[in-house]
Amino acid sequence: MLIRALLLLWIQLARTALQINHHTTALIETTVQVLQRSFQDPFAAACIVWKGSTPETELLLGDLLDAVIVRLSGSIPVQLNVVEVQTQRRPWVRNVLLVDDYEAFRELRSDLSIERNDFSGRYLIVVNSAINETFVQKVFIDLWKLQIANVVLIGIETSQPKLWTYFPFSDGICGQARSTTLTLEDDLYPDKISNFHGCQLKVGSFETRPFTIMDRSDEEKLRMSGFEGELLDLLKTRLNFTTKIYEPENGEQWGYALQQNSTGLVRMIQEEEVDFGISCMGISVARNEVLKPGIAHYTTALVLAVPKGRPYTAIEKLFHPFQIEVWWCITTVLLGSTIVIASVERANENVRNFVYGNRVQAPYLNLIRIFFAISMGRLPTRNFARALLFYWIFFCFVIQSLYQGALYRYLQKDSTLPPSKTMAEIDRTDALYFVVESAERYYSSFPHRYKRVHHLPQEKNNIINRLKWMMHHPETSNVVMGALDHMAHHNHLYRRKGGFIDVCREFVSTYTVTIYYPKRSMLTNRFDWEIMRIQASGLMSYWINRYGDYDFFRKVNGASQPKKLSWEHLSAVFEICGVLLGLCGVVFLLEIVSDRYISMGRVYLKLYCRRRNLRN
Repeated sequence: MLIRALLLLWIQLARTALQINHHTTALIETTVQVLQRSFQDPFAAACIVWKGSTPETELLLGDLLDAVIVRLSGSIPVQLNVVEVQTQRRPWVRNVLLVDDYEAFRELRSDLSIERNDFSGRYLIVVNSAINETFVQKVFIDLWKLQIANVVLIGIETSQPKLWTYFPFSDGICGQARSTTLTLEDDLYPDKISNFHGCQLKVGSFETRPFTIMDRSDEEKLRMSGFEGELLDLLKTRLNFTTKIYEPENGEQWGYALQQNSTGLVRMIQEEEVDFGISCMGISVARNEVLKPGIAHYTTALVLAVPKGRPYTAIEKLFHPFQIEVWWCITTVLLGSTIVIASVERANENVRNFVYGNRVQAPYLNLIRIFFAISMGRLPTRNFARALLFYWIFFCFVIQSLYQGALYRYLQKDSTLPPSKTMAEIDRTDALYFVVESAERYYSSFPHRYKRVHHLPQEKNNIINRLKWMMHHPETSNVVMGALDHMAHHNHLYRRKGGFIDVCREFVSTYTVTIYYPKRSMLTNRFDWEIMRIQASGLMSYWINRYGDYDFFRKVNGASQPKKLSWEHLSAVFEICGVLLGLCGVVFLLEIVSDRYISMGRVYLKLYCRRRNLRN
């Protein structure tokens, strides 16, 4: 009985070997040639999976696989469909599928996922049975739904192996899986999107100057400029495709990146409503989890636009020519002179004549007269008194000349308080942080700032609109966050009109801009290659400088012609005049009242008599 069972097993194995040798030798040879030509990579193994519709056919596929591996002789690394120990790894770029019919292929296709397989990689499908064009077309249609285009299918037709592939973009064909045959002499895995043959791609975008600027003059077709618009135009020219631009609904912009229920432009890309999104899309961990990022084509910084400060009042401008230290020195000199005069006033007449000069009256008033360049009624005759007078005149002359020269310049200048230079200085104010909704994550680690975050309205070009509002409301203390390029574009438009916007010297974060694609997009590699060539040519820097003025530290030159002094310049003088006139009125009223009230008159009489006694 045992001998009979062994004999039957030997007969079955012999039949299998005969079947392999008779039906699939050429198929094995063709498969080995394709693998050796197109799957050799020392750093990327080929992942081989197989599925049979019955246990017998799966056994045949196993034998076919054994024969292929033996013929390869270790020329390429392979990984069989075993349970992977690693929970995280890079998706397989080279994939081989062995099947015997369409149902087996559909089962393997359902196991393909963006987490495990790179849909833009290379795929080889080997069918160990006789097939026809209908079978091939059904397989390619299923693969195109996953945007798998770099595929070669090997099957048996008329007892000979045959190779098929498809080109989704060709003359008269846009996004269709129409099969075509290959030979082993052909380029088996050509770049199938180096030329889109004028086919249309759907682009998700919205206006955020200067990255993207929407032209709505043509009602039939929305056009895009800005330096990312320039990048898109060059890609269209080099790859020969056209675009149709779609904007997020309800004025949404970037939106939130979530595994489900994403919003804005992120949702449009994630749900494959568009082929890619371009509109100041910064690379982030959350977006990378649900979208496929391309190469970074621009790196900038997120900064805060700060108001230029409250304008100086007319009174403050009068004190502006000198720094606070100089004013303290002048006050000290005046106070010291007053103390000296008060001491001399208590001395006898000889001392007063020696210091003031004979018959020189009102020393306090003379001190003020010379300080304001007013002539004296009587000059001293003694040498010491004249020396003191010369010293005081020289000191006051220098101070007056410097003050008058600087005052005229500062009166004409629209000077303001200096803007905040650091985030710590902003924190010491009551400023609100106006940011786009998706950028509030930059403040979540700073509770004292997060509670002051306000969202900009969901409208096109909202950052530039807020900067224009700041330009017309210099009294505000609130700040606006955006890319450095937003601020540079505003200054490019309004610097010469007096609308210069300053920025905080500390950056909020580095901001890396890219194009985002759906997870299973096949466009990424080709677009990245073209973008790298554009970057190397220097075109990105050229486009960026066309749309912005990045000189944030250049002083804005004043007018070439002198300005006429206006009421705004001289209002402080009239304010001081009014205050002094009011003080004179108070003194006048006190003198009138003193004549009517005897007690007040006695006080004035005592003060007058005391002063006469001191002088005598």
